[in-house]
Amino acid sequence: MRKWTIMLTAVTAAAVVLTGCGSSNNGGNAANNGANDSSGNSSNTSTKNSDTKSGDKVTIRTSITDGELSKDQIAEFEKEHPNIHVVIETIDSTKLAAQLATGDAPDVIRISGVQELPNYVIKGIAADLTDRINTSTVFKADDLLPITNVYRFDGKTVGTGPIYGLPKDWSNDYAIFYNKKVFDAAGVPLPDATKPLTIPELIDLAKKLTIKDGDKVKQYGLGNHDMGKVEPFYDTLLQYLLSAGVDINNDDFSKMDFDKPEVRDYITMWVDAVKSNIGPNSVNNDQTDSGDLFFKNQAAMMVMGYWYSGVIRGDERAKSHIEDFGMLPTPMAPNGTRVAPTGSATGAIINKASKHPDEAWTFFEWYFGGKPADDRAKSGWGLPIFQSKMDLLPKETAFDKQVNTVLQDELNYTSQYLKVNPYLSSGGGSIFNKYVNPLFFGKSSLDDAIKGMTKDANSAIEEAMAAAGQ
Repeated sequence: MRKWTIMLTAVTAAAVVLTGCGSSNNGGNAANNGANDSSGNSSNTSTKNSDTKSGDKVTIRTSITDGELSKDQIAEFEKEHPNIHVVIETIDSTKLAAQLATGDAPDVIRISGVQELPNYVIKGIAADLTDRINTSTVFKADDLLPITNVYRFDGKTVGTGPIYGLPKDWSNDYAIFYNKKVFDAAGVPLPDATKPLTIPELIDLAKKLTIKDGDKVKQYGLGNHDMGKVEPFYDTLLQYLLSAGVDINNDDFSKMDFDKPEVRDYITMWVDAVKSNIGPNSVNNDQTDSGDLFFKNQAAMMVMGYWYSGVIRGDERAKSHIEDFGMLPTPMAPNGTRVAPTGSATGAIINKASKHPDEAWTFFEWYFGGKPADDRAKSGWGLPIFQSKMDLLPKETAFDKQVNTVLQDELNYTSQYLKVNPYLSSGGGSIFNKYVNPLFFGKSSLDDAIKGMTKDANSAIEEAMAAAGQ
């Protein structure tokens, strides 16, 4: 889910740089890491590679956070598997980079599938789990939802080839949640929840919902989870381009070109949205959390995925009128194709350098397919990766039923993935912001921004490919 992407960005950016020049313990270069091996050979996590003797108790380290893996859950696992001790390891970018460079990173590494998986494969960090998943009694091909394919990568295309991990849960991250009380205050009717808005329609609607008293904003039309700002972001650009059917990468990801009409349209629309003050942004410098504004009836809509329904259910300010909240479909590009992609698909890989791959797999299989997966689905904080667990989602209240009705339609459009360049990965956001943010203040031109981000992106890609020996 997108709520963790920002935190992971810095970690991956530092880690992949060091692993490009790290020791052979990291699994070697891209030619040997399984990315180009369509056979699904997962010998890197086979029993013969385990350093564990029968009956020995081993420790499995994971960077899955304590907010996602509780002490009680660990105790349950260790009771079922007395030979395995699980330790959560809190990681920052410096520590992970050093661990990966020396081959001492956690056995199970938490990542964003959309943003980071290809880079971990190219760098030889992610173990190929194809054989293990194919022979698992927990993960059955006819039960796994298409979202799991975001952890497949054949060296060129996400969604095909060997599978290197799984999401723990996921969302249609660019959908819209609304607060009807704020619509009513502006005298604006709710949109049709069966029909997605276009991005221009969303922005125009947000303008109508924004109420000002002179220069002071009394209520915003739109809020956003990403840093709380309502302005253009790299991941929402990629979602827009996916809907528009436009790819800014060349076939082998060795080049990027931002000079596309659709990129210009996207930036122009959202710069206008910033100047129209439809939400907190870098110009008005409103530091108020968008979520607080939403629950205080001061923001009409939020750009959020299904996971935000869990936030709404749990917030005391919503409980007295939870029927006023609901979800709208993911907006699309004008004249584009309807898509409802995930922006993160947070999950994990097994470290190719793990000394205990069998025990790491035992933990992995339990966490992603066992009772913790049931618990996550029941909480409503994300969507399961199993069709059979969809029935566990909350359906009790009128709010639940409205959200689920929209969700069932959205699921028909979730099989496409953001076109993230594996050599740029998390660096795309910082490059994009560097050149777009000056546009808010009239300190640059759109032409200069397009040229600058194209130049910087291609320089970063060239360096990353050289570090990977390509």
